[in-house]
Parts: sequence; C-alpha cells; structure tokens
Amino acid sequence: MAQYFDAYGNPVKPKSAGIILPLALVVLASGGANYWLWKERSKATSDAYTAAAKLAATEAVQKEAAEKIEKLEAEHASLVEAKEQAVKDAQARALELAKLKDDLAGVEVTKEREPEPDGDDKAKADAKDDKKADAKSKSKSKEKKEDKKEKKKKAAESSHKSKKHGGDDAAPADREL
Repeated sequence: MAQYFDAYGNPVKPKSAGIILPLALVVLASGGANYWLWKERSKATSDAYTAAAKLAATEAVQKEAAEKIEKLEAEHASLVEAKEQAVKDAQARALELAKLKDDLAGVEVTKEREPEPDGDDKAKADAKDDKKADAKSKSKSKEKKEDKKEKKKKAAESSHKSKKHGGDDAAPADREL
C-alpha cells in the first residue's frame, strides 16, 4: 500500500470512505422519516376535516331533533289538555243525563261523580268503586224490598177495605195493577 507524506514528511493517512457511508444513511433515514411524518400529517388533517364535517352534521341533526321534540311535547300537552277537557265534558254530560233521568223518576241528585284518577291510583279507585257499587246495590235492593213491602201492605189494606165494604165496591185507584 502506498503511503502518503505531507510537506513536512509526516505520514498522512488516506481519507477513508467510512465516514461518508454513515452520513449518507443518516440523511436517507431523515428523509424517510420526514416523508412518513408528512403523510401522517396530511392523513390527520383530512381526518380532522372529516370529523369537523361529521360534528357539524351531527349538531344539525341534534338541533332538528330538539325542535321536533319540542313540537311533539307541545302537541302532546295540547292533546292531554284536550283529553282532560273531553273527560270533564263527558262527566258533565253524564251528570246532567243522570239528573234528567232522576228528575223524571222523581229523585234528586245530591252528589257529583268524582273524576277518574290516572296511573297507579286507578286500581285503588276501581276497588273503591267496586265497594261503593256493592254498597249502592245493597242499599238499592233494600229500598226495593221496602218498596215491595209497602206495596204489599197497601194491597193488603186495600183488599181488607174492599172486603169490609163488600168486595168489588172498592175504588179503582185502590186496586193494584
């Protein structure tokens, strides 16, 4: 191998290519990393734009849904109010009809019917109504029995009077049909 000397006679080592190769590898690696980072940055940017668009669309749908919900709640409230009014009207008409029927029968209505409860109290109210209905039917049956007894007494008295007065001489009003 040839050895080189400088101007003063000192041996000079030849420049080696060994330092150029690692330097070239570092430059190539840096370029590859920069390219990869650039691709990731553009991918993240496009994902951010897509997410922003989806967010805007979702917010628009949410706003539209909120408006629909408000509209439906208002409609529901008006329907509930209309239903309550219809129930009150029906109860008033039923009460008026009952009063008219009782007036025709000669009985005066003293108590108005209570409005029907909603929800869990409905079962309790049904049980109370059943008990009240049983009590009313018992009292009505007692009244009917008493009415029948009174009619029988009147019939017996009228037949007793007619026997006293000679049979068919009794007035037609005293006879029972």
